[in-house]
Amino acid sequence: MPSLLDRLLGDDDTDEGIDLQKREDEAHEALQNRLTPETYGIDDCAVTGVAVVNEGPDEEPITVPIARFSLGEDVESPDLDLVWELASEAIEAMQPAFDGVFVRHYDVQFTFDGDGLFEAEECRRMAVTPELADRLVSETGFDAAAFKSAMLEADDIDDHIAPVAWGECVDYSRNDNAAVVTGAAAAAAGASAAGASCAGAGAAGGAGGC
Repeated sequence: MPSLLDRLLGDDDTDEGIDLQKREDEAHEALQNRLTPETYGIDDCAVTGVAVVNEGPDEEPITVPIARFSLGEDVESPDLDLVWELASEAIEAMQPAFDGVFVRHYDVQFTFDGDGLFEAEECRRMAVTPELADRLVSETGFDAAAFKSAMLEADDIDDHIAPVAWGECVDYSRNDNAAVVTGAAAAAAGASAAGASCAGAGAAGGAGGC
């Protein structure tokens, strides 16, 4: 039986395929153009993968684009003001790249208390609905502060359903009904093949399960 990716994305040589790796790389490039780790005092950042979690009514892939920030090896309690600012930057970078793609939500993940994007002990995420992402990118006056307020107001404390303001990371690569696409961005971030498969990492208790 064809894999989820093969069945939904088709052959790359046909017009039926959706090049999610290209979309991921475009989002990663946009993120790199928006910020540098040095500017924000963090270790690293990347758009690390696109989880394909289901198929839509027209058999199109339903996706979760994933951005990840490494806040630092010595960080035990993240600066939440910084986290919200970084999340806004990530959404501003990812949303245009995935225009026309069926996005369930955007994952913005933060690793800390450990080294690098994939080796830290702790991982938390924000899960942002397409509606809030669209508003952040296109609505005049809906800035990072308004985005934060809207996320906090809409979060119902269920870590599994977006919007999630601050919850445990999800490892999409461990779901039998999902698959994670990784492009050049994950390789550029220094992820091994095994690490890249944890682009959506964070078992209960943090990213240490990757």
